[in-house]
Amino acid sequence: MSDSVRCDTLSGNFKIFQPEDGQRYSTDDLLTAWLAVRTVESDPPARFLDLGSGLASVPMIVLWKFPDLSGTGVEIRPNRYELAEKSLEINGLTQRFQIIHGDLRELELEEKFDLITSTPPYYQSTEGPLSGNDDKAAARFELNGSIDDYFKTAAKHLSEKGVFITVYPFLYAARVFDAAQNCGMFINSKVDFIPKEGKPPLISIFAASFSKTGISSELLVMRDKAGNHTEEYNNARMLCGFKAKK
Repeated sequence: MSDSVRCDTLSGNFKIFQPEDGQRYSTDDLLTAWLAVRTVESDPPARFLDLGSGLASVPMIVLWKFPDLSGTGVEIRPNRYELAEKSLEINGLTQRFQIIHGDLRELELEEKFDLITSTPPYYQSTEGPLSGNDDKAAARFELNGSIDDYFKTAAKHLSEKGVFITVYPFLYAARVFDAAQNCGMFINSKVDFIPKEGKPPLISIFAASFSKTGISSELLVMRDKAGNHTEEYNNARMLCGFKAKK
């Protein structure tokens, strides 16, 4: 894998360091942060936890939106941990967010959080060929924890009134519901993301908690039939500090 690193713009004036050839932040990260922001916007927490922080894209978007917020993350891969640390430093966020270099499956913090976010890998190792790029393989396949592991760790660290935000392929949504049930949690809302009008949903973003409130379902379409970005997608981008797209 190439050691080449690029620096891109994230929310507002925030910068993010990313591998030139490895897994970079994606729309999935943006949408996860968006649902987290939208869910807690009326009553932002003081602290939050991010599981599998990667390049810290999701945490930094959330930190941009809520200037008084602080938090903790955990990331197992050394290269992504180092880039995340570098990004936090250049954005002046090291006092607000600390990343633990470790395995989320072994996380045992005494603190409980009102908000937990995560962008887990989507596929089991038997569901496709692994990329020759270690970075991409670990980001896409469950090499360092499954969706069940993410929910187990979230359940251990979530406050009674807290919310857990995560993302997963639309076709495999049943795994998310099963993982939540196994931890005594409930899916409260689900947003199905459609890349282009007329196409099937690609991913779903979930909000889960210990409260059984029933499920709110909605669709978010990125592009209309003409290929233009929709107003709803641009609103999601702008809520998180990104510019609207044509």
